[in-house]
Amino acid sequence: MSKTLRALFVLGLVVLPCAGALLAQPVGGPPPCWPPPCIPIDGGLSALLAAGLLFGGAKAAQLRRREQ
Repeated sequence: MSKTLRALFVLGLVVLPCAGALLAQPVGGPPPCWPPPCIPIDGGLSALLAAGLLFGGAKAAQLRRREQ
């Protein structure tokens, strides 16, 4: 048996008995807060996207200047 398979087998023996206790949410029932006002996705996402675009544009311009 190779070392990788042996490691996976031992990992499975350790993790599988504890897998039921590692669930993130309780089984059943609706999600805790589904109506859209409960999800703060747009709080800073647009600012983060704008900052990413500016940073990417600056890096692209910097690389273009180095090549010339």
